[in-house]
Order: sequence, then C-alpha cells, then structure tokens
Amino acid sequence: MSIRIREGGIVGTFGAPEGERPFPGVLALGGSDGGTPEYFLNLLVREGFACLALQYWGTTETQLSLSHVPVERIEQGLRWLAQRPDVETIRGSVGVVGASRGGELALIVAATFPELVGPVVAYTPSSVAWMGLDFTLPPGTTRSSWALRGEPLPYVCFPAGVAPSQSERGYSMLPICERGLEDLESVERATIHVEHATGPILLVSGGDDKVWATGRMCEMVVNRMAQHGRAGDVRHLHYARAGHMLFPYVRPSDVMVPAMPFDLGGTAEADGAAHADAWPQVTSHLRQAGATR
Repeated sequence: MSIRIREGGIVGTFGAPEGERPFPGVLALGGSDGGTPEYFLNLLVREGFACLALQYWGTTETQLSLSHVPVERIEQGLRWLAQRPDVETIRGSVGVVGASRGGELALIVAATFPELVGPVVAYTPSSVAWMGLDFTLPPGTTRSSWALRGEPLPYVCFPAGVAPSQSERGYSMLPICERGLEDLESVERATIHVEHATGPILLVSGGDDKVWATGRMCEMVVNRMAQHGRAGDVRHLHYARAGHMLFPYVRPSDVMVPAMPFDLGGTAEADGAAHADAWPQVTSHLRQAGATR
C-alpha cells in the first residue's frame, strides 16, 4: 500500500506492508537526482518497514535548486511519520536512510534533530556540508545547500581552478571534492556534528566511486565519532570495487531538472555484490527503529 502525501508542506510517498501493524518507520532521502526516492520505499516496504519517501528538491512542489534547502522540511517529515498509528518508533524517533547528497542530509538531520532520528543509514555520504547547486545565481556566487531557521549552514566550496574529469561514462566530481577537502578551515567549519546523533550510524561506500570521495569522507565520520567516544555507534561498509550506486535504482519520475551525466564508477557485477552483502545489514540496522513508543 502506498499513498502520495501533500500535507502541510510535506511532499512524498508513504508506503507500508499489508498485515499486522505497526511497522518500524524509516524516512528516505534521495540525492542530487531530486524528486521522490521511491526506490528506497519499494525496497523497504517489502522488508516490513513503513517508509516515507520524502521529496525535498527538484520539483515545482518543493524547489528547483539544491540550494538553501530548509532542513525543517525534513523535520516536518520525521514528525509526520512518527505520529502515524501504523508506525513503530523508539521514544518518538524513526530511522533515516539517504544516498549521496541525501546521505549528507541524513547525517545533518540526525545531528540537528537527535530526538527525532534513530538509526541512520547513509549511502555514499559526505562528512561535511557542501555548497549548493543553483545555476540561477550570478557567476562566482555560492550558497550553502542547506539552511536552518533561515540561516545557511557552513559549507565547503567547490575550489576554483579545478574541473571535473570526464570519461565515456560521464563527469567525475572526484578531483573537485578531493581538492575541496584540502581546505581544512572550511572543512572544520562545515563538518557535520555526527556525535550529536542519538541513534547508531551505518555508512556504505564504494572504493571506485567516481562521483566524490565518499570512502575518505566516511572515514572522517568514523574518526569523528571515535574522537567523541562514540566509536561503537558507527560502522562503515566499504566495497573496494563498487561505485556510487550501491542499491537498485530507478530515476524518480517527478524530477523537473535534467539528469547530469555522471561517471558513477564501479561495475554492475561489483555494485550488485555490494548490495547483496550490505542490504541485510542495512535492514537489520534499521529494524532498531521498531520499539515501544
């Protein structure tokens, strides 16, 4: 069962299995593809989860740029999901899963709203907030991807003078990301305070990711958790031959922005093997979202 949601600023799709309720709740966030990440919903509902696939950018119902996205939009979705009678929570919190820029956002909301977020799964995420993607801004102008209470979150810029590399598969942002991470002052300001998260964190990355330096950034998350005495609350699944797309993916049908031709890295075989190994661990991790209220 799935229904489209248009309620109080919340846009997305909610799905839950048939049968005896309630089910552990998970909010799903897509990445720079935009639209509604129903690919996560379809995977999770068949595993016994109630899922809200939340739309936060890339459509006329939200916004057409990945820039200055209010994180309160995700807060609204978390509260809506946790209040449903068919959703099981941990003291009012639910699980969150996100991919790529959505993995970055999942870590941000876990750190910002720790009382609302339980276990987190971040596929190919970032350890810092990055600059937004807004082609309506004047040349040379940058803006944060995310905002809280109207104020931009600190962010790392794409460095000047560094271009994406290109292959027959598309563009790779890896050189830009690697150079951006060398700006230690910006990285310090923009680092996500993952140690504030209440629930455990599971990170999933590929060693042949050509989109950005997610393996390196996942290790930055692991190290930060350890520095704050939280080493036991984070795990990193790293697949050396896999790329950026580590689960079955279908581009959302409601996206209003064109797809960028990215080189995702990896191979179908390596990515499929990574999913086969990671997915049971992902669902086990998220099942911690189901507990007494």
